[in-house]
Amino acid sequence: MQPRKNAICYGIAALVLFLIEFVIGKWLNDWHFVRSYMGDVLVIPLLYCIVRIFTNKLPRTMPLIICAIGVVTEITQYFKLYAILGFEKTSLPAILLGTSFSWYDMICYVAGTVLIYLAEWLIFAAISKRNETD
Repeated sequence: MQPRKNAICYGIAALVLFLIEFVIGKWLNDWHFVRSYMGDVLVIPLLYCIVRIFTNKLPRTMPLIICAIGVVTEITQYFKLYAILGFEKTSLPAILLGTSFSWYDMICYVAGTVLIYLAEWLIFAAISKRNETD
């Protein structure tokens, strides 16, 4: 894929993932599984797509790096970093940092990372197949 076209595709993917995250956060409070887990699975591909908008060359380990950032963020939630920094639990900085630790969130981040590798593999296979027929 050409770099500009690549950025547009990842931008659209990021927008779609963001909108799904927004819908999950805003309106799916009664859907415990979706609210608790799917949002955490999709946040890693969302961050990956945002990074891919700005660069075409990435190390193959970039999804793992993004997953590691998610895990570190989760660890800061375990230690209640928001409280250590003096933020109220309902403040914007606390919401962005996160306020509740869960082992399940880390599993969801790994699932999101696997999703990235699977999607990239499928996209690469489709592009390769198309190039063979051209």
